[in-house]
Amino acid sequence: MFKTNTQTQRGKHMNTFKFSGLPSNASVASAVTMLVTGWFALAGGAILSDNHSEATIENARAVQVASAAIPEEARLTIVVEAKRIRA
Repeated sequence: MFKTNTQTQRGKHMNTFKFSGLPSNASVASAVTMLVTGWFALAGGAILSDNHSEATIENARAVQVASAAIPEEARLTIVVEAKRIRA
């Protein structure tokens, strides 16, 4: 609970080894953030500079029409009836 004289002396003689060769969490986090930011910047530039083919543009401008008719069985109405449970 209270520091004694021997604990204080031992604290002064502790090893002061520093792990300076290992990167800190802040430097790793900032390196990952810069890497991801660069990746998104490159991807955005690639999307903006992409040359679309004329067929793709024509298909995008074409009016979409339903390709299949809905069968009569799929047009049924389902009614669900249940009692409310009081808690």
